[in-house]
Amino acid sequence: MSAYWYSDRENVLVNSAVAFLVYDCVEHAGFTVAPWGGDGKALQDRRYGQWSATLAAKNGQKPEIRKIPGVMPEQPARPALSPEHQRAETTCTNSVGRAGFPELLEGLAGDLSVQQQITQNAVGLTEQDAEYVAYREAWQKCLAAKGLKLRAGDTWTVESSGSKEDEIRVALLDVECKESSGGARKPYDIFAQYQAAQMKDHQAELNALAEQKSAAVERARRVLRDHGVADARL
Repeated sequence: MSAYWYSDRENVLVNSAVAFLVYDCVEHAGFTVAPWGGDGKALQDRRYGQWSATLAAKNGQKPEIRKIPGVMPEQPARPALSPEHQRAETTCTNSVGRAGFPELLEGLAGDLSVQQQITQNAVGLTEQDAEYVAYREAWQKCLAAKGLKLRAGDTWTVESSGSKEDEIRVALLDVECKESSGGARKPYDIFAQYQAAQMKDHQAELNALAEQKSAAVERARRVLRDHGVADARL
């Protein structure tokens, strides 16, 4: 489904373009906007819990946070804004909104897009899949044999004492149990198969979405160029 959502980098470009358009509005209202910039962040996919022994040894059960290069260098902290300036930014943020850029991100509240429906359906089908059910059962038996149990209310996070050392110990045992149950990436692979099967029935809609995404990213690049962002950062 990656062809139909913004990549981490594309999302930074689009959000930066929207920010520039908001600040154009603020400047039109008579206020000077302080320079801004810096990198974005993206989280490791942990739909089915920790899957990497390398990342488990580094972060325990916490998701890896990846740095996504920004379009402008990091700037000093912005100075305090006057109440009038704050009101102008709020007004402009509300009036500009997304500036016509679609929000092509997975998991947004209220998203009824075809790609989100495919994803939600794939989640449900995966949970009913016999191979997935057998995998989970084997994984949980392995955890129990090691004296581990799942955190209350969480289907994929294993309880630990909360210390960094124990987080790492538990996460490594978690991945070890997943590997012995069929592979730490197995539930992700089953999920992807159900996504792919549904995509065939919606290919025309998805093709239109891919074109919409491509046009939005190209428009974002034009906005950024118009505001002095060098091509090397695009």
